[in-house]
Amino acid sequence: MRRGGVCLGVLFTLMLSMGQQAVPTQKSGADAGGNEEQSQYLRSFVEFVNWPVSSQSQGVRATMNFCVLGNDPYGKLLDDAVLGHSFWNRRGVIVRGRTLGDLGVCDVLFIGSSEEKHESRILKKLRNQNVLTISDTSDFAEHGGIIQLVWQKDHIGFVINVDAANRAGLKINASLLALAQIVHDPPEKSAP
Repeated sequence: MRRGGVCLGVLFTLMLSMGQQAVPTQKSGADAGGNEEQSQYLRSFVEFVNWPVSSQSQGVRATMNFCVLGNDPYGKLLDDAVLGHSFWNRRGVIVRGRTLGDLGVCDVLFIGSSEEKHESRILKKLRNQNVLTISDTSDFAEHGGIIQLVWQKDHIGFVINVDAANRAGLKINASLLALAQIVHDPPEKSAP
């Protein structure tokens, strides 16, 4: 549990420091102002998520695959945050691609804003798979993504769809949930 406490401390400190910085409320091209903090979030989130044992042992993969689909707002920042680090005794690897088929096996999937039109199809395809989906597109969590990064007045926050996490078989630590805005899937609309 010490590892989780240290990671929570790092995440909390990161959140506090972001609140003290002038993080823009709107993204501005290649430099979104908060990209370094966001790339650290992607790294830190993994420490607060438990994947099912069966998904970790399939093929006894030695890597934790961080995938980026579509445009990559992080580039070297994500490389610096992930490469050379161990996650649950697995080496961090980054896979980038333009289509879901380009990526192969993903443990963490950041869906870039260039894929917003295809988001529903992507999330439907990943439904019930052990993939932590993350994006900063609007309403991502409400559409079935697990973690949505949101730009707030003076910091970057995040929204977690607990129903999507449960569907994916991922257990999110209560400490992380306490820092997030929680949403659920919208109720199913009954057909007339």
